[in-house]
Amino acid sequence: MHQPPRLLLVTTLLAALIAGVWTAGPVHATELAGPTAQQLKDKTAGCATQLSNGKYAQDSGGARTIAVCKTGAAVHWTADFDIDCDGQRTSQCNENTDPSFQPNTSWNQSDGRPLNSAGLPFIVVPLSSSIWNYTTAGIGGATVAAVVYQDKVAYAVVGDQGPTGIIGEGSYKLAQQLGINPNPATGGVSGAVVTYILFPGVKSVPIENQVDALSKGQAAATSFVNGAQTCGATNLDFTSYPTVQAGSTGAAVKAAQCLLGGVSEPSGTFDAATTDAVKAFQTRVGLTADGVIGPGTWTALLAAGDKTTVRSGSTGTAVSRLQRSLTAALGRTVAIDGSFGPLTDTAARDYQRTRQLLVDGIVGPTTWTTLQSGR
Repeated sequence: MHQPPRLLLVTTLLAALIAGVWTAGPVHATELAGPTAQQLKDKTAGCATQLSNGKYAQDSGGARTIAVCKTGAAVHWTADFDIDCDGQRTSQCNENTDPSFQPNTSWNQSDGRPLNSAGLPFIVVPLSSSIWNYTTAGIGGATVAAVVYQDKVAYAVVGDQGPTGIIGEGSYKLAQQLGINPNPATGGVSGAVVTYILFPGVKSVPIENQVDALSKGQAAATSFVNGAQTCGATNLDFTSYPTVQAGSTGAAVKAAQCLLGGVSEPSGTFDAATTDAVKAFQTRVGLTADGVIGPGTWTALLAAGDKTTVRSGSTGTAVSRLQRSLTAALGRTVAIDGSFGPLTDTAARDYQRTRQLLVDGIVGPTTWTTLQSGR
C-alpha cells in the first residue's frame, strides 16, 4: 500500500534508527547525524597512546600484532571480526549452529536474562590480564562503541568477555549490521580490517536499549571526530580554571588530563606523565612549554575541536566549549549552559576586542583559531 510522504519519512527514519548502521555519504537535515566510516578511520589511524602492555592475537595461536590504543578519550583497536553467538538461544544462535555456543554472556539484560546475540549489536572485550585490564580504562558492560568496517559504521555496546590473548569479536547482530557474514561456524572476516572504538563513561541504559546506544554513540563519535572530549562523568565545567602544575590534585587536574588525552586515565593527580603531556600540547599550539596549565593553556585546551561558527541564538556543544574557553581566557565566569545568549555575546565581543579581532560577537574560524592558540 502506498504511504503518504510524511508517514514514509517517519517509517524510513525509524527503520534506520532500529538498524543502527549508517553508510558513508552526505548527511541530510532529516537524518540522524553521525561521522562517516572514513572520518572515524582517519581519527584512529596509528596509535597515539598504547594502553595495552603487549599486543593481542586475532586468533588462537596467531601472531600478537594488535595493540589497544587511546586517542583523545576514546579507546580503540583494529582487528578481525569473529562471531560471538553466545547468550539466549535463538534460531540463529544455539548448540546446533555454533559448536562453541554458551547460553550466557558476561553481562545480562535488565530482566536478568543473557544478551541476545542475534538481536543486540555488542562487542567482546578480552578478559582482564597482564596485557590489559579494560576496567582501568573506564570500560565495562554497556559501554557504547562505534564499529567500522569498509564504508559502514554500526553502534554497539560492550556485552561479553573473551579469551585473555585474543581480540576482535562481536555479536551475530553486529556482524549483520556491518555486512559481515554472521554465521557462527563459517562467518566473520579475517585481517585487521574492523575498527572498534569505545567511549569510556558513555553507557547505554539499560544495556539492551539500542535506541539509547545509537543516540549516545553518534554523539560521542561526532565529538571524537571533531576533537571535542568524551569524558563521561569527568566534569569540565568550572566557574574559574585555576593554575595547576606538578603536585596539584583535584577535579581541575582530572579535567585537564581528560582534555589532554595523552595520559592513560584521568586520576586527578598532576604527575610526571601529565607534565609531559602538557609540554607536548603547549609545543603543538605554540605556547611556552613549561608544563604549567595557566590561563593560556586552559584556553587552548578548552577551545580545541572544530571551528563551527556560533553566534547569538546558537545552542549545543560548540557553544558550551566556547563558554568554557572564554571563562579561562577572560578570567571571569561565563555561564556554561550551551546557549549563546546576551552574556555569552558580551563575553565573545570582549574577547575579540582585547585580542584585536573584528568585534561582531560571531565566533567563526578566526576567533576559534585565536582561542585555540591560547591567546
